[in-house]
Amino acid sequence: MNLKRFYSGKRVLVTGHTGFKGAWLSLILNELGAKVHGISLKPEDTRGNFYNIIKLNKKIKSNYINLVDYKKLAKSIEKIKPEIIFHLAAQPYVIRSYKNPLETIQSNILGVSNLLDICRNIKTLKFFLNVTTDKCYENDDSKKAFKETDNLGGKDIYSSSKACSEILTKSFYESFLKNNIAVGTARAGNVIGGGDFGEDRLIPDIFESIINKNRLTIRNPNSIRPWQYIFDVLNGYLVQTVMLKKIRKKEVLSYNFAPVQRDVVTVKEIVDYVAKYFKFKDIKFLNQNKGFKESKNLLLNSKKAFHELGWKNKYTTLGAIDQTIKWNEAYHSNPKDIEKFSITLIRDYFKI
Repeated sequence: MNLKRFYSGKRVLVTGHTGFKGAWLSLILNELGAKVHGISLKPEDTRGNFYNIIKLNKKIKSNYINLVDYKKLAKSIEKIKPEIIFHLAAQPYVIRSYKNPLETIQSNILGVSNLLDICRNIKTLKFFLNVTTDKCYENDDSKKAFKETDNLGGKDIYSSSKACSEILTKSFYESFLKNNIAVGTARAGNVIGGGDFGEDRLIPDIFESIINKNRLTIRNPNSIRPWQYIFDVLNGYLVQTVMLKKIRKKEVLSYNFAPVQRDVVTVKEIVDYVAKYFKFKDIKFLNQNKGFKESKNLLLNSKKAFHELGWKNKYTTLGAIDQTIKWNEAYHSNPKDIEKFSITLIRDYFKI
């Protein structure tokens, strides 16, 4: 699929463009020739931020707006006149949702409701993709790989807020958007890659301990997640959006993006793999979760994306970790060149 042919010259809005996935997506779209605008909170930078590192604000037009602020959000979007919206803005951390549930609800439910309501009056808009999460499914902790038709739900605030986001997207589509806008939702597994500095996230925690030579404490080492490479996931979002109108179904098109089950690994396997590479041994494993409920097993079935979109992961989970190690080594050895290095990775992967 020629993504450059589709996205070149189009006005694209990425919400959450200061986050890990949003910044990479914005940079990729910029390389594809799109006219990229971003709406997000100001970037968090507690231990690093990819948006700041690559100076993305100099490449695209950034707007620092909280999606809860309806008037400012509406005014900005009306000015941008987007043809495509990728909605990634959210409170993305499960543990933070326990600490501040109302913040998560406002961001993940009220934020998307405001955005969808504003979309009703944006005549230029043709495509809307709501990026949710693999955690939107009602998980019974079995090793079942969830399909797009399985029940939505959540035992924690983060998961339930994303299930609500899915339901609201379909409700707005059926009530207001059906005749004018192609709408989809994307449910991806855990994403890993260079430039991730998020809190309470496995890969950033590992690298921080190795760099600072601190003990690495890992909870729930036997948990499994559908980890996959950042470019594989973002390629799924880009391809799904292209296909929204081509498939021509009068419904919200939802897709899972995840590795095949034979590539799924445990937390401990990932930790051991990275630790072996760096010859790092100061690791402590704990079978606990700080008092917060987290599902032990989470798997997705992405056969629908394979058959209908022709999508599949280029990298295995361990291959994704190799790519992440490569980026981190480049960043820490020569941070001034990491912007150029990141763009080279994009051009190689997407054959631009």
